[in-house]
Amino acid sequence: MPLHPPARRPHGHRRNGRLGHRAARRPRRGVGTTSASRAPRPGALMPATRNRPRFIHYRVQPPRTHVSFKRPKRSRTHQSHTKVPGWTHEKRMGSSVEEGLRPELSQLEQDADNLGEEEAARLPVTSLNGLLMEGDRHPNPGQGPFFYIGGTNGASIISNYCESKGWQRTQDSRCEDYKLKWCEIKCRDNYCSFREGQQLLFQLPNNKLLTTKIGLLSALREHARTLSKARLMPSTQAKVLKMDEFFPETYRLDIRDERQAFFTLFDETQMWICKPTASNQGKGIFLIRSQEEAAALQAKTQSIEDDPIYRKMPFRAPQARVVQRYVQNPLLLDGKKFDVRSYMLIACAMPYMVFFGHGYARLTLSLYNPHSSDLSGHLTNQFMQKKSPLYMLLKDSTVWSMEHLNRYINDKFRKSKGLPRDWVFTTFTKRMQQIMSHCFLAVKSKLECKLGYFDLIGCDFLIDENFKVWLLEMNSNPALHTNCEVLKEVIPGVVMETLDLALETCQKSLHSQKMLPLQSQRRFVLLYNGETTDLWPRLGSSRPPIRLPYANSNHARSTCEISSSSLTSTRVTIADRPAARKSMSSRTAPICASRKSRLSDSGGVSIEESETSVCSGLPEGSRDAAREPSLGPTEEEREEEQRSTSHRGS
Repeated sequence: MPLHPPARRPHGHRRNGRLGHRAARRPRRGVGTTSASRAPRPGALMPATRNRPRFIHYRVQPPRTHVSFKRPKRSRTHQSHTKVPGWTHEKRMGSSVEEGLRPELSQLEQDADNLGEEEAARLPVTSLNGLLMEGDRHPNPGQGPFFYIGGTNGASIISNYCESKGWQRTQDSRCEDYKLKWCEIKCRDNYCSFREGQQLLFQLPNNKLLTTKIGLLSALREHARTLSKARLMPSTQAKVLKMDEFFPETYRLDIRDERQAFFTLFDETQMWICKPTASNQGKGIFLIRSQEEAAALQAKTQSIEDDPIYRKMPFRAPQARVVQRYVQNPLLLDGKKFDVRSYMLIACAMPYMVFFGHGYARLTLSLYNPHSSDLSGHLTNQFMQKKSPLYMLLKDSTVWSMEHLNRYINDKFRKSKGLPRDWVFTTFTKRMQQIMSHCFLAVKSKLECKLGYFDLIGCDFLIDENFKVWLLEMNSNPALHTNCEVLKEVIPGVVMETLDLALETCQKSLHSQKMLPLQSQRRFVLLYNGETTDLWPRLGSSRPPIRLPYANSNHARSTCEISSSSLTSTRVTIADRPAARKSMSSRTAPICASRKSRLSDSGGVSIEESETSVCSGLPEGSRDAAREPSLGPTEEEREEEQRSTSHRGS
């Protein structure tokens, strides 16, 4: 009597101890009363013809079922197996997707009895795969909210923060249904699909105005020209910073006139440092000490400019560079060079809420030698110090907390230099805040702002032996690694307070609530409060934008410059054109042109800085010059933007 295996017998089932390949492939000969006793249970797949799928059996059960007919390829992103009657699986899906597909599964099982075997085998697999993929594309509304992290910089801290709030992480970079997206590399699609007021997106789209060497240099120069014109007016005589008081002398090598000016004034008594505009971690940096090195740099830059290939395709040319006067008399800590990493947080862009945050001091491993050609003794970032074979043993000595730095300066320099007690947390902190505020005001009218944008920028400061403070550069996507004890104490607090402030300010702006006091503000210090100084439209509110309170009636006719996300500028007069305020889009960020912004330092001292752009009271000649759009990208900058790429933080 031939063996007739039941239709629902699972793969690998043994009959009488073993089941060979011939028995598995033997055709079914007997029908009638004998087969009736072995009839399959209702709902099982029943062959309609004599051709049956041939099962391949193993002595040891394989990881998944193998059948002779080809099954459609499944997406690699979907790991769950489709459950079909008569097939064994390693595990059940056990998800909400399966629960939602039960009616479809039941219907498919009923229809299978009326179809041919080949058609019945093909349809459930294809249909279920489609339904599962559809379920993945449209997550269960009860799950969210979702967050996405692009890259590894600070990923564990951000992920732990979001999961503590019940959010779920998605690995789909194209997911548009998210609450927070934190990416190391900026992507145009992220800003195109951004839902203003509903989502949080890390990094302002054009933060390169601050975080590239050429962008920061151009912004500070433009701001200096604007302030020089404002000093001609009697109402704007407030004390402001001068660029050469905190920023080392710098020249652009991508502009011929500046390049020639640098090579003309260069002499071997001064040392210069050459940097690419959009790189970090010390990449592409070298020192210029001799006439031979200057001549080689001049020949190289000239050859790039004259190359016909780069003229036709400028985006393929190497990054534009700047040369900066090297600060040769830095303050040393135990004979080692150091700088200070601090943070500027733009927690909200409508209105602007800008904060200052303390960071840490970064030291070199080797003693400082101005004549050394080893860059690890000149550059303090961790990327350069890791190249030393002693780094793993001494890495904790390369990072000091601000409290440690303050104690050292109190002990070593307070009496000899006549410094006030706790100079680090008083004079030095106040100076860093002034410089940060000055830089922010230089680009504020040109930053693209929407409710939900936020940014954390790393600012590097150097102190020379005369205790003068220099701003070296600003970095987007600052390093958030925690590979030493001080960083384990500092970085998590910075990241979590950044997210707390971004959430709270966004919600308060969305619901037209007063920003202050901020419940989530702990260590960050408020530098700029746009709620009280800016004219800005409230998203989703029928109320007109807030009007600035001017103490002087002469300022009532001040002109405002409105920077929109499309980088177009419109000028309106506040007092005479109320209709212009009502027609403003919620995606625009009006910036008042003449006002005093109050900046608070950690000691409660107010810092007044006059920011004047275009004023109705300017002389005729000055008014024409002021009509030129501030910080508009030059042709060289547009080409540089095409060449430069986003990068990891330093």
